[in-house]
Amino acid sequence: MKLLPLILLTALLILSGCVEREGPGTEAVEEAEVPAEPGAWNPDGIIAEGEYSGYALLIGPVGLGYPGGDLEVFWRADKENLYMALRGETTGWMAVGFDPQEWKKGADVVIGRVDGKDAVVEDQYIIDFFGPHFPDVDLGGTDDILQFGGLERDGVTVIEFKRRLDTGDEFDRAITPGEDLPIIWSISRSEDLNEIHDVARAEGILRLGDETAGPSAIAPLSVAELDGMAFILEEERMARDLYMEFYKMTRLPVFLNVAGSEKIHIASILTLMNRRGIPAPQEDPGVYADEALQRMYEDLLAGADSPEAALRAAAQVEEASVHDLSMEIEGTLEPDLMSVYGGLMVGSEKHLRTFVRALEERGGEYTPAILSQEEFDRIVR
Repeated sequence: MKLLPLILLTALLILSGCVEREGPGTEAVEEAEVPAEPGAWNPDGIIAEGEYSGYALLIGPVGLGYPGGDLEVFWRADKENLYMALRGETTGWMAVGFDPQEWKKGADVVIGRVDGKDAVVEDQYIIDFFGPHFPDVDLGGTDDILQFGGLERDGVTVIEFKRRLDTGDEFDRAITPGEDLPIIWSISRSEDLNEIHDVARAEGILRLGDETAGPSAIAPLSVAELDGMAFILEEERMARDLYMEFYKMTRLPVFLNVAGSEKIHIASILTLMNRRGIPAPQEDPGVYADEALQRMYEDLLAGADSPEAALRAAAQVEEASVHDLSMEIEGTLEPDLMSVYGGLMVGSEKHLRTFVRALEERGGEYTPAILSQEEFDRIVR
């Protein structure tokens, strides 16, 4: 090899921040090389053509103290391993948490950043409802990021990593190719992985069965899609208003917590509408243009004569939300709508679990009124 190409190749490997590890029960991984053929995976922070087969654009809402931002996620899998890339507009860290069970609790987190030529990617776990998250090794688990690398350029950071689909670690979530994987995600300006996210945070779904390798064009919305967006916005506002009234009546903190989450859902839809150039409707708490939502709000509020009745009413609202979001997702091919609605779906399913469990802790029971028993059990049990 001539001297100049050798120097350029060496510089590329250094700048990529590529790190490769010996995974549990595996042989040490050799130092990465530039892929010899298109489509080969290389954790160099450069998303090459054919390197990934799946793609999602996750939209972080503006408001509630966050400027907002997007996270692009790329992935592919073979029989044993998941390969993933995160790309966001930040010089700080980015994180994705797989399959949180209640709020953030139980999320299997991969968090990373790039500082100059050095990439840092950690395998972490969230131990409680609102954090914190710790490295798996600090909790008695294992670090199961087999290879990683990254690149920061012009204010955009890319993190790439590889892990086994099923690591066998109790602090990792076993991932099945082709499934819909619920996630939480966040972006920070800080390079300190212990600092809180301050750019964007949201929920989402990665449809691991989809083969969409990159961004797609945004088309104008149909009348049905516009009507659906307006309805979902009102439904989220109705839920927030109802839970605030239930909190005033019962003083149960769960209503205040979920009402706060509904504010994030509302901000997500408003951010989507703003990007689409759709004016936001005027808001009047307790008053809704949709007659069915208005009637639901009034009936559930009037019937909540005990904390248990309020919890049942809230669970019914979340059932309706899961159903309605499913219908909107099935009725669109627009990636931004699917991204936002998918995030709201993850949140609504968590809210349903939260209200049902709160009711059961008080000795009550809940029978699904809208979802099938099978779907309800999948979400709650």
